[in-house]
Amino acid sequence: MKCINKYCLLIFVLFNVSFLCACKKDEIPMAFERNSSLSTLSISSSNTLYLESDTFAKNLCIDEGNHKDLKLENSYAAGLFDINDNMVIYGKNMYDEMTPASITKLLTALVVLKHCDLSKTVTFTSDCVIKESGAQKINLAEGDTMTMEQALNIMLLYSANDVAMMIANNYEGGYEAFLNQMKAEAESLGATHTNFVNPHGLTEEGHESTVYDLYLILNELSKNEKFIKIVSQNGYTTSYTKADGTIKTVELKSTNQYINETKDIPEGYKIIGGKTGTTEAAGKCLIIYFKDDSENPYIACILRSEDYDSLYADMDTLISSAK
Repeated sequence: MKCINKYCLLIFVLFNVSFLCACKKDEIPMAFERNSSLSTLSISSSNTLYLESDTFAKNLCIDEGNHKDLKLENSYAAGLFDINDNMVIYGKNMYDEMTPASITKLLTALVVLKHCDLSKTVTFTSDCVIKESGAQKINLAEGDTMTMEQALNIMLLYSANDVAMMIANNYEGGYEAFLNQMKAEAESLGATHTNFVNPHGLTEEGHESTVYDLYLILNELSKNEKFIKIVSQNGYTTSYTKADGTIKTVELKSTNQYINETKDIPEGYKIIGGKTGTTEAAGKCLIIYFKDDSENPYIACILRSEDYDSLYADMDTLISSAK
């Protein structure tokens, strides 16, 4: 029986793909349980069959296991990522799920930058109140207002939890819609081990992520010029309107000790920015985006370090190992 070459070839490929999927279904671990098309099948006019593929991870760092031998004994989890070469230089417990404290606010920032009008006026309400003792705040009161852009700067640089709550509660659709959007953004990046149940990172059951997922989030944010401009500031001064109509000015320093010049940066590198985090459950946490003297970009992340001295000593080790 005769047939046209391209149709025979198409039937042959589809039959074998179906056969392999049926036979190997239980033997192939799937990284994502998602209805997504990773490749397309096309036939050219010259009767040649092409498989056109655009894999999800083609521009992401791949962990091949050949890590540098580093001593980070005071930090539970860490990762060092070469952005240009798409390579994991070092990893320690990178896929363990744990609370990342205020590094959470990176995902909050991503939602704001992608879905919010930065010129919009946002209002502090009773739903925004943070009651946890010792939590970082600028002590907003009901009726206080500022722009979304001011709120974003304050949240990222000073890590104010009350401001993070104000951002989420002023989102179109409300607080729950904001959390749902955070989850959607995480999933779209492949951060499948991230589940944030609040926008600030204070300890709450089920609130967790991993070093690798946090790299994915910061990697996406590093492409945004507004984000880079904000996190590279060593301080931020702004004025917002109190409920009684008076103006209050705040002068805030970055919580990142490299950025606020409390800690020296390893020679040959420059810190662009990132996010700090600390709670009793999370320990001391830090993720940074930095470059070497040839402008090659990297991301380094540490979760659950014992204290600030240990955190920055281990981060120095990561940074110095980038090249």
